[in-house]
Amino acid sequence: MARQARRKSSTGLYHVMMRGADRRILFADDQDNLGFLLSLKRAKKASGFKLYAYCLMGNHVHLLIKEEEEPLEIVIKRLGVSYVYHYNEKYDLLGHLFQDRYRSEPVETTAYFLDVLRYICQNPVKAGLSRNPMEYRWLGCAGVKDEFALTDDISYYTDLSGNELLTFVNGNCEEDHLEESYRRRMTDRDAISKLCKVCECEHVQEIEGWPKQRRDEAIKKALKAGLSIRQISRLTGISKAVIEWVRRG
Repeated sequence: MARQARRKSSTGLYHVMMRGADRRILFADDQDNLGFLLSLKRAKKASGFKLYAYCLMGNHVHLLIKEEEEPLEIVIKRLGVSYVYHYNEKYDLLGHLFQDRYRSEPVETTAYFLDVLRYICQNPVKAGLSRNPMEYRWLGCAGVKDEFALTDDISYYTDLSGNELLTFVNGNCEEDHLEESYRRRMTDRDAISKLCKVCECEHVQEIEGWPKQRRDEAIKKALKAGLSIRQISRLTGISKAVIEWVRRG
């Protein structure tokens, strides 16, 4: 069966997850974590990409990244080759370390950007590795935690800063984002087609700007058609809080 084509982001922003082959441990000790961050720093310098969050989690890595001069696939290849060299040399191994195909999800709206940022920050908390994101050393988040000077200015995507941003990323995050996106029953292409049909619109982005009553009716139709709250939010730009409020109403 042919592989599904990787979805392209119109913003250049992606939530990326790299996982060890057969769920192999990628980072056995602090030296491995530091080795990956050094590889990340080198790849960033060579490729020119922007990095807004990262989290190293034993057998996988999360990145919130914006491609610039180089396309994402080249960035990830460059990063992977660099770290595999460190890993194989240290442990006297040969062959693959990462899964053959990394996972990526386009980040098309500011609301979703912030959701992904918080989701990545909450990973070590959900895994029981720390009580709050800021206690976990192998996490970087633009604007609030950057021990290794790897993340970029976040002000283009949010007015939150300092304690406000810290409060946001420390908040609850119930979505499974990238993992869940691979279990979704409806693809975004199908969801967009269905949204346009049931809401009688040409472009799904129109819905966010509709008058409140018309917008809320469209949300109800989308939910009834089988779209998830997260998917509706990502495709339309309407916040999940608004969609949830309509659903409960």
